Amino acid sequence: STHICSHCSREFARSEHLSRHERTHTKEKPYQCLVCCRTFSRSDLLRRHEKKEH
Repeated sequence: STHICSHCSREFARSEHLSRHERTHTKEKPYQCLVCCRTFSRSDLLRRHEKKEH
């Protein structure tokens, strides 16, 4: 089944992709770097930051 964003009607095949996308509208950033406290909307972006910056 297709998952549709309630904000912009974009369609996603997987619910987790919709959840990730919806954070672009809500500005939610639930992932935080424990070293510098910077926050990220996606766990992969946090991991990339940690590898690059710390």
